[in-house]
Amino acid sequence: MVSHSLPRRRRRLILAAGIALVTGAVLVPAVNAATPEATTITATATATTPSTKRLRDDFNGDGYPDLAIGAPGTALGSTAKAGAVSVLYGSSSGLSTSRKQVLTRPGRDTSVPQTGYGSALQSADLDRDGYADLVSTVDRTPTQNGPNYDGLFLVVNWGGPKGLSATPTPLSGIPETSYPGLTYALGDVDGDRNPDVVMMADVNGDPDSPGDGTVLRGPFSRGGDAASSGRFTVDPEGMSFFDGIAVGDVTGDGIADLAVSSTFVDEPDSRAVDLLVGGPNGFTLKGALKDSQGRVVGGEDIEIGDLNKDGYADIVVGHVDDTYDSDVELPSKGGALIVFYGGPNGVSDTRKPVWINQDTAGVPGVGEYHDGMGSGLSIGDTNGDGYLDVATGLPGEDFDGLTDAGTVLVLRGSAGGLTTTGIKSLSQNTGGVPGSAEKLDRFGADTALVDANGDKRDGLVVGDWAENAGNGAAWVFSATSSGVTASGSFTFGATTMGLPATGSNFGASLAD
Repeated sequence: MVSHSLPRRRRRLILAAGIALVTGAVLVPAVNAATPEATTITATATATTPSTKRLRDDFNGDGYPDLAIGAPGTALGSTAKAGAVSVLYGSSSGLSTSRKQVLTRPGRDTSVPQTGYGSALQSADLDRDGYADLVSTVDRTPTQNGPNYDGLFLVVNWGGPKGLSATPTPLSGIPETSYPGLTYALGDVDGDRNPDVVMMADVNGDPDSPGDGTVLRGPFSRGGDAASSGRFTVDPEGMSFFDGIAVGDVTGDGIADLAVSSTFVDEPDSRAVDLLVGGPNGFTLKGALKDSQGRVVGGEDIEIGDLNKDGYADIVVGHVDDTYDSDVELPSKGGALIVFYGGPNGVSDTRKPVWINQDTAGVPGVGEYHDGMGSGLSIGDTNGDGYLDVATGLPGEDFDGLTDAGTVLVLRGSAGGLTTTGIKSLSQNTGGVPGSAEKLDRFGADTALVDANGDKRDGLVVGDWAENAGNGAAWVFSATSSGVTASGSFTFGATTMGLPATGSNFGASLAD
């Protein structure tokens, strides 16, 4: 077994050498222990271009991208927090609550409580029938006399000409997990043109047991079975909790790569993001991402997309938590974005990583502790110029005497990469935005960029699970040639969808 070592305060991935690509076999990826150059160093999202993004989002195959909104706190019958999903279908006029579908999980096994349907939503055409499918996590907790299994698993609502299937199908091959569970992403990581499911999970919650990386290889059957599967393990010494995962083609070879964020169990102040390059024979470990001063960078959210249109997707890390950097001085007060530009070797050999926070010139506001910049990241082209832009929430933003009222920023992509010129800033106190900002609203906890009217400009959707004391809400903004606009925006919540609103956390997860 070959290991890649980082400084002791950082987690380590161990990938065994060899290959096995048959159903049920153990995947043992290739290894490359080289760490990215410090000065050369991007959901959830599989897309690196607007066109592939639109294909990924279309659940009913009418050519217009759609939007799924999770409300994982929804109570249904006797099941508290059973969860629900609301789908708005795109059209030439964009999104409307009149074109909707509401999904719940009928027929659940009530002997084992299953909650949180509508969490961590992502979409891809898993069964390759031309219709995007919707994936959600569900939390299964055993009763005292229940089965010896708990943690998160994945379910799929399958796309079709009439929209998503009413009853979700559990995916087979999910590793047994417990707190803090499982994080996953969808993308073609082996180059066979079939979307795969890549998961990182903390097995048994035991620091002495290895964390588990699992790849379920597409195409999938509608019974929830993958064509094949494989696994890779994580170093049991100081085993990490996994904070986030994203896939995208960083190397420009047509195969999706993997960025994984994690935290040391025994040293929670220490975090890192590792890059693994995908390929037909498994992953090649490129090591921990470092900024231009050689500091290992951690974060809680990750998105991948080609911001400068050079053919290589870029890694955008949302460094949300500004309380844990006790050992290094990072420009992350109030949260931050850090962009690692892609290149043929995984990261650019010529472009340095860039930090952006509210103290960066051109960014509205001032960096204050706990603003949460980097939350709810999404990537899309909001003005139709061919460059992907980045939306980020600042759910802890204070203004007008309101604590944690929340704001969303949209930063533009360009030939020079992510720029702070022409940033769009939106809150509930922005003219034209429905509603009024209130204390603890946390507007911007999640975002999605979706081209629901097919005009090649992605509008903005903002999810706010905390609105109205946890009932939640969503806002829809259209886009013009100058980007996202508040004009014509609208908001709605669980009641509009015919669901119980109290504590539903409507908007906690968005899949576009």
